[in-house]
Amino acid sequence: METVADAVVTVDAGGKILFVNRAAERMFGYAAGEMLGRDLTMLMPEYLRRLHEEGMRRYIETGVKHISWEGVELPGLHRAGHEVPLEVSFGEFSLGGRRFFTGVIRDITERKPAERRQAAQFEVTRVLAEARTLRQVVPHVLRAVCEGLGWDYGALWRVERGAKEGGERLRFVESWHAPGGRASEVEAFSRRQDFTKDDVLLPAQVWAAAEPLWVSDIASDPTFLRAAAAAADGLHAALAFPVLIHGDVLGVMEFFSREVREPDESVLRMMGHIGSQLGQVMERRRAEEEQARLREEIIRVQDELLAELSSPLVPLTPEVVLMPLVGAIDAKRARRVIESLLAGLARERAPVAIIDITGVTVVDAHVANTLVQASQAARLLGTEVVLTGIRAGVARSLVGLGLDLHAVTTRKTLRDGIHCAFEHLRGRATNL
Repeated sequence: METVADAVVTVDAGGKILFVNRAAERMFGYAAGEMLGRDLTMLMPEYLRRLHEEGMRRYIETGVKHISWEGVELPGLHRAGHEVPLEVSFGEFSLGGRRFFTGVIRDITERKPAERRQAAQFEVTRVLAEARTLRQVVPHVLRAVCEGLGWDYGALWRVERGAKEGGERLRFVESWHAPGGRASEVEAFSRRQDFTKDDVLLPAQVWAAAEPLWVSDIASDPTFLRAAAAAADGLHAALAFPVLIHGDVLGVMEFFSREVREPDESVLRMMGHIGSQLGQVMERRRAEEEQARLREEIIRVQDELLAELSSPLVPLTPEVVLMPLVGAIDAKRARRVIESLLAGLARERAPVAIIDITGVTVVDAHVANTLVQASQAARLLGTEVVLTGIRAGVARSLVGLGLDLHAVTTRKTLRDGIHCAFEHLRGRATNL
């Protein structure tokens, strides 16, 4: 027992310690003589002692265990007053008519942070895989890291290129803080302005160096730009690391703790991995934004060309203009037809306008209404409209729609429409 790496503690049915090995002395900080004869609860935090006593009493009376006895995780209490995470397995034996209990105890102080890091890493990976936008990703990533690794406040900064001020700028994106905690001063300071690589702000320094930076205690660092704000929020340790893609810094994540914390290489390695994962998401999002911007620009240019080409107003003579329509007519193009017609009539002041729909693929209620509205609007400007290209199928559609076309002059072909236009002009000249 003395050579076993795990602590071994044996107690009687009343919970009095009868045996401890050397590992137990190292684990709890007591000499063996200080533990022998004492109650086992001396090695437990205050809040567990009564639960343990009641559980043992119930087991002795009924044989029912209140917790598992196989590798259960419980906190122990060190002589110095701090808790120690433990994994405990219990056993029972009888000797001379008496009942005894032995616990084999393993210190899992080193294992617990590794498990928390692994859980945080898994949660971050899950979030990054499921979320579609950066705005959806960031709060969950910040929360997973803070809760998994014990940080109280986290924030993301993003490098924006081609800013209006010229050059690259570092701008605050999002933050998260533990429930019941506060980091209002630090967050308010961060939101107020953006920064360049030359600024002494912690994320700006990380951006410039493309390397993580850990400050054990902000209060002892006179160069920390937000020291007063951090002090007001009760923050001490700070960690910032770059979000990278192919060596290019896309952003910076930073975390604060209310405790003084020394640099931890395992945490830095994990953060580096998270930074690379988030960098891929940010790069993909940046590419999507650029594609969306280019797509919108292409649509805008095409829209302008379409506005010019799809509803042209062609002067045939100083008194007759022609608008040939080709293809499908949707709501947007219908507005353009009317706008283009009225603008052209106001400019040309032609007494006759021919609208030719020979090339319109489908004449439905929407198209028919557009033609009627265009004709009515033109007549308000003193222009007579002749509608041409009325095929048999189109005529049936217009009749079936029940639209009033009495005020619209119609002809089967464009040639007939031009002839009608000149007849109208001759009749107008005779009347004058």
